[in-house]
Amino acid sequence: MSAPAHEAPPAGKAAAAPAKDPYVDFAEKIYINLAARVYGTLAGGDAKKPDPKALAAFCFKLVDAFEQASNETPRRLAEIEAKNKASVKLDQVDISSMFAPTVKPAAAAPAAPAAPAPAKK
Repeated sequence: MSAPAHEAPPAGKAAAAPAKDPYVDFAEKIYINLAARVYGTLAGGDAKKPDPKALAAFCFKLVDAFEQASNETPRRLAEIEAKNKASVKLDQVDISSMFAPTVKPAAAAPAAPAAPAPAKK
């Protein structure tokens, strides 16, 4: 009887893959498409090809430009404006009254004892 060498995880539960940054994922998609065009066999046979690292850096610059442009669209500007209006700006909140000494109201004067009722004869 021998022990199994290495068991795979159950079919329903896959190993947790690290989450990918959407910024990097977008740059990767651009890089794959550009690299296919630049380094492909149909892309000008004898033309000098750019360095792959330079092409990757260019892809990240394209992602930055895309994100900046998308933040300037009317819809995104309206979203940002609504978010700013709804947010609480802590530097504009006055909480000094919370730390001021509290003044207790003057205690009511004790009631005068009731005068004794006149004695009946």
